[in-house]
Amino acid sequence: MDNYLIIWIRLLNSLITIAFFPYLYFIYKKTKKHFYLLWGGGFLLYGIGIIIRSILPTIGLEESLNAQIFSFIFTLSGFIFIIVGIGDLTNRIKLMLCTSMSIPLFLSYLFFTSKPYEIGRAISLIPFIFISISLLLIRKNYTSSLDLLTIGWIILTIDNIGLALELISEIFVEVFAVLGKIIIFLGMTYPRFSLLVDDFKRFLISGLPNNYTENNLKHVILVNSTNANREVELKWIKEQVEENKIHGIRTILISYHDLISINDIKNIRIDQKDLYIVRMLTGGRILQEIFTKDSMTINDDLNELDILLNEIIEFSKEKKIKCSVILYTLSSLIHIHGWKRVYSFMVSKFQYIKDSEIHVIAFYYPQTHENIADIVKFEKIVDDIIDL
Repeated sequence: MDNYLIIWIRLLNSLITIAFFPYLYFIYKKTKKHFYLLWGGGFLLYGIGIIIRSILPTIGLEESLNAQIFSFIFTLSGFIFIIVGIGDLTNRIKLMLCTSMSIPLFLSYLFFTSKPYEIGRAISLIPFIFISISLLLIRKNYTSSLDLLTIGWIILTIDNIGLALELISEIFVEVFAVLGKIIIFLGMTYPRFSLLVDDFKRFLISGLPNNYTENNLKHVILVNSTNANREVELKWIKEQVEENKIHGIRTILISYHDLISINDIKNIRIDQKDLYIVRMLTGGRILQEIFTKDSMTINDDLNELDILLNEIIEFSKEKKIKCSVILYTLSSLIHIHGWKRVYSFMVSKFQYIKDSEIHVIAFYYPQTHENIADIVKFEKIVDDIIDL
């Protein structure tokens, strides 16, 4: 009875693994990011390897070394795709490819040892450990939130170490494998990887100053637009972009729910070489193209906005670039997410922004908020308030 239960849970494990492929391929078609294609192919091969292990006992081949190696080759090939996918995330695809391709060299050792099964089990742990460590390093060094992915892979790593050392029964091995992959899947439905695509980076480093400014930057500024109409706001933004260009400061506009559209920018004749637009939309990472030449799209999510600001700050520090980030509008952000969440977000970023080469300008409309005391809290923590 237990053997049949193990087989059915292992089959479920394999189907969950294979189900990653169509989902990740769909995201790849939307984003054109090769990471999703590589991971989708990796999980497809990984799942096929598990299916082979699932059906072996039913046809009396569970003791066959050749059948085990056949399953192992599919699984290992899947890991190679996954590891190369991690390389694509960090622009180290060649390094990861060379690293992953070194693993199959150990396969030859299986044919020159008196204990190939034991050696094979030890080798099979290497990809799990390597992927878990890689995700931890990415999370630490690339300001990307990979919590669920990392937790899921750590569960799989511990699970397989327990199997190799025979510390966990097979049925629990399969149950924990299913649990780990469900967590990985949840992480994949909303991954928060690096948001600074190549076009964005090229935009940031392309500014050359005609005049130099003193380093007395006001880092967080509110623009009170109560008495201004749309035309005045757009004119003011255009003036900011042109002034920033003179001093080599790169301007980034975060347009909440397309309150300022790309067409609006074209209509007031702002040169898009001088302005990068980030569209913050509901479902933006899945339903929209993530980036085009002069714009990108992120989700309407404070965590994703946090990652974007972190990466702009870190990149500006690394390249010695001054940046001006215009948020249009803070009031809209507060109406959707609540003043407490937005206030906590701003307070947590405040010192980080002050220690950087960027400044943040946020439009707001005090009259649109029910409790004026909530807005006063924001006004007290900023460096300056401009009335249009």
